[in-house]
Amino acid sequence: MAKKEFSKLSSKGQKTIITLIVISVIFFILEAIGVLNFFEAPLQKILLPAQIGISKTRNDIKDFLGTISSIKSLREKETKTSYENAILGAENAKLKKLEIENNALRKQLGALKLKHELIVAEVIGQDALISSNKLLIDKGRADGVIKGNLVIIEDILIGEIVAVGDSTATVRLLSDSDTKIPAETADKVRGILRGRFGNRIVLEKVVQGKKLSKGEIVFSSGEADMPKGLVLGKISKVEKNPSAIFQKAEVEPIISYERLEIVFIIKSDL
Repeated sequence: MAKKEFSKLSSKGQKTIITLIVISVIFFILEAIGVLNFFEAPLQKILLPAQIGISKTRNDIKDFLGTISSIKSLREKETKTSYENAILGAENAKLKKLEIENNALRKQLGALKLKHELIVAEVIGQDALISSNKLLIDKGRADGVIKGNLVIIEDILIGEIVAVGDSTATVRLLSDSDTKIPAETADKVRGILRGRFGNRIVLEKVVQGKKLSKGEIVFSSGEADMPKGLVLGKISKVEKNPSAIFQKAEVEPIISYERLEIVFIIKSDL
């Protein structure tokens, strides 16, 4: 069968096959007797640099691709870590805020005893008119806040709610010119606490002859629907004019309004 197929080939094709067979046999014989070893070493010397170069390039490419993959993996880990750190930071901030509010509430509950419910609120800024005599808090109508509610810290009166939104409210501070509160000192010296221009607080309408002293604490007297005993401030300067019917005194807040963070709203009974 093979002989028939071979006979079908052209004369040129037959010669090519015979030549290849002869060359194969010759290479086999030369390898068997060790002749090819003579040429193998020089050939390797010629091809070795190229082989080393190809191998080095291949390794460099492999290392480069590995580096790219590592960078991508590191970036993914970095992104994930940054996201986790951001979430953790937000959670820690919330916990810190809650801790501050809880500490303030515990302190408040240990202060002046009031019959009304208290609403905890955070100071979030000044009012829209950028008035230094008013503060904006984060509790409003939805939380049960109404106009006229008093705002305190412990037993210190901060001010009164004068405007209410759905989720915020405006507090009028004691230094506002509309403030007018019946007041008294620990020695029962009575007067009217009022806010004046320039963020000043003044105790007015104090009868001449009554003793006012620097450093005395001024309290609410319990009149005009104001709880008795709320701290209004401390006398910083006494002004006496013998020719006047009344004397007055400058009063400074017990705490700085600018540093307020947490306050309490005395919720009214409806």
